[in-house]
Amino acid sequence: VETTPPETRSTGPTTETTVPTEPEPTEPVMLAKYAPLYEQNHDLFGWLRIDGTVIDYPVMHTPTDPEKYLHTNFKREDGSANAHGSLFIDCRNAGDFSDWNTLIYGHNMLDGSMFRSLPKYESKSSWQAPPTIHFDTLYEEGEYEVLAAFYDRVYYTYENCFKFYQFIDAADEADFNNAISNFRSKALYDTGVTAAYGDKLITLVTCAYHVEDGRFVVVARKK
Repeated sequence: VETTPPETRSTGPTTETTVPTEPEPTEPVMLAKYAPLYEQNHDLFGWLRIDGTVIDYPVMHTPTDPEKYLHTNFKREDGSANAHGSLFIDCRNAGDFSDWNTLIYGHNMLDGSMFRSLPKYESKSSWQAPPTIHFDTLYEEGEYEVLAAFYDRVYYTYENCFKFYQFIDAADEADFNNAISNFRSKALYDTGVTAAYGDKLITLVTCAYHVEDGRFVVVARKK
């Protein structure tokens, strides 16, 4: 004789399993302050500002046209040659900020504009005055602290040495540490800042005239 109603009769323990689902990828949201500028010119990558200097400019990126902004203004409708050019990123950089090191170039203009004030970092007191470099992408604000400032040059291809402008992506941790060691050994003074594997860097580059094909370089680590 059955004494348990069918609807309450137990047939043993049951376990419900759910398959975890990956969150839907979301598109990055452009910072509101840069959206109008991006509409003016889709080559815009971000903005660089150093307090206490005139450096407060858009940064451009055209990987298929490496020298476009060497002598071109930010404004898209103004395609005429312009000696000042714009700040621009090395064409070898990915453009999605995934590289270990983003190289940014700018002219050393006699009228004081663009990267003319960058060599002020040769002085330790000048470095201490604006210790933070602000570099935003279109999607994220960023603050950087100076790791090293130094004079260097563009080398011949046959010269077997560390070339700062060739360090964009690290092959491994040893490769990254080797670059940091070279930056610090070239530095005009010790900022007390170093970098660990996984840190992001920017390298600001302008012409210098201490030697043929000279460059002044500032390397900074993202906070």
